[in-house]
Amino acid sequence: MSTLTPPPTMRAWTFSKRGNPRGVLTLDTAFPVPPPPSGSNILVRISHASLNPGSLVTMSLFPSFLRGTSIPEMDFSGQVLLAGPAVPSMLAPETPIFGSVSFAAFMRGRGTLAEYAIVPAEFVAVKPTLMSYAEAAGLNSTGQTAMKMMMKAKVKAGDRILINGASGGTGTLAVQTAIALGAEVVGICSGPNAEMVKGLGAFEVVDYRQYQSLEAYLESEYSRRPFDAVLDTMGVQALFEQSPKFLKHEGLFINIGAYEGGLWFTFWCWFKNVILPTILGGIPRRYIMFSTIPEGVVAKLLAKLVEADKLKVVIDSMYNMEDVLDAYDRLMSHRARGKIIIKIQDL
Repeated sequence: MSTLTPPPTMRAWTFSKRGNPRGVLTLDTAFPVPPPPSGSNILVRISHASLNPGSLVTMSLFPSFLRGTSIPEMDFSGQVLLAGPAVPSMLAPETPIFGSVSFAAFMRGRGTLAEYAIVPAEFVAVKPTLMSYAEAAGLNSTGQTAMKMMMKAKVKAGDRILINGASGGTGTLAVQTAIALGAEVVGICSGPNAEMVKGLGAFEVVDYRQYQSLEAYLESEYSRRPFDAVLDTMGVQALFEQSPKFLKHEGLFINIGAYEGGLWFTFWCWFKNVILPTILGGIPRRYIMFSTIPEGVVAKLLAKLVEADKLKVVIDSMYNMEDVLDAYDRLMSHRARGKIIIKIQDL
């Protein structure tokens, strides 16, 4: 193990009760630094972290007695400070890396809005040389979600793909991964973000604000050339209910966005979309809803796409560690173009 010595305490944003970020988060300037890593674990000195909508769900829903004082968020970039004895040599101290904490650690409240974190080596990858630390912090969870959407939809060259929320953190990466696979992409976003989405390679962009009924427009424009898959990063039930009008009969609708009606409404939509037979009003199209648990092997695939200049992270905004509450306000506005990044510290 490296002889580098971390400080005894660190800055970390913490919460110990359920609620929205402004109501529950506190900046602790003397939170204990995790102990030296053992086995194949790494102690990471975090440079940047990114915000994800899933953290808002866990922060607001899961009771504190299940995990105690917690640090939010999963994704980070930084450097290896200490490496356990079973860590591969490619992840030696001072190696620049990106990745996510394990899902189990995240659910126990051992997140990345802190200056240091313990992370299993299998959950990280070496940071691409073409990326800054800020960009790399926004790559992993959303990039892996985009990649797994492509895998589930079996996207291939020549497919026509509709992506709702194409200007968001996951949407911008989904546009690029679909195009890298040879698909033709139509993106849905607001007008001010259209040029950015086109710049990522989208064949067409639909400004949803221009139509009283987005679904009616999609029917009029694409019923004769329907899509092979619809990828919804926002959670719009009406889009699925009307999808037979613009999605091929054998096509697939994938949703990774939480519905605005909350957990029970989300469950009800899943039940209707997956279980309810068409004879009782079910929609005659295949539907998948899933969440991503990041894996190191997929992180390495993302890094290769970045190095091949086929993938980049779009940063909406970057906030200092002290301004995390403002960053969450931006996330909750649903107006972010790409990823919201937190600068934790200089390396």
